[in-house]
Amino acid sequence: MKKNNFLLAIVIIMVVAAIVLRLTSKEDDWICDNGAWVRHGNPSAAQPETPCPGATTIDTSADRQAAPTTTPETNLVGNDRDEHGCIGSAGYAWCGLKEKCIRFWEEKCEALTASTTEITITQPLANEVIKSPLIVKGLAKGNWFFEANLPLKLIDENDGLILAHFGTAQSDWMTDQLVPFEGELRFTTTATSGYLLISKDNPSDLPQNDAAIRIPVKFK
Repeated sequence: MKKNNFLLAIVIIMVVAAIVLRLTSKEDDWICDNGAWVRHGNPSAAQPETPCPGATTIDTSADRQAAPTTTPETNLVGNDRDEHGCIGSAGYAWCGLKEKCIRFWEEKCEALTASTTEITITQPLANEVIKSPLIVKGLAKGNWFFEANLPLKLIDENDGLILAHFGTAQSDWMTDQLVPFEGELRFTTTATSGYLLISKDNPSDLPQNDAAIRIPVKFK
């Protein structure tokens, strides 16, 4: 009898132990494996929101600090070219008289007036009312020409270019004497006044070689 009771007690202990082990084991639980939560069995609870012990966190603060800062393109020197290609941030502005970008503290935007001994304009006369086509005639020294031509420009009262053309020598221009020239300007404009600019051809583009004469005109 005592033997049977002893065996029954052992069986009861084994059953209780199995139940306890079942209830306390991690068969149905979230297990931290190599720094990551891994489902084990069929846990009733949701995945833990707390970091898994041993998990590696990535600090992006260094990347954010190392990220290069960009300068807006509008602040870059040389990125503010106007319609003429002049770079305002570098101090350049358009000069209609010389048809180029200049720095006004380095070069004046005005034509160097030629003496009457170098050039004489016989047509049109100053303040004459003109219309298209305009025939320009005059005399200029041979060094005003390049390849037998010299520049002619018709400009409005706001220094806006109406037309750029050329006059052609009517005789041998390889001389230091006055050479007759002639040019024809065909134009359209809404301006009421302006001027005709006859310039010395300056292939060197050196300011000291510039020379020109302006004839004020009115448009019909």
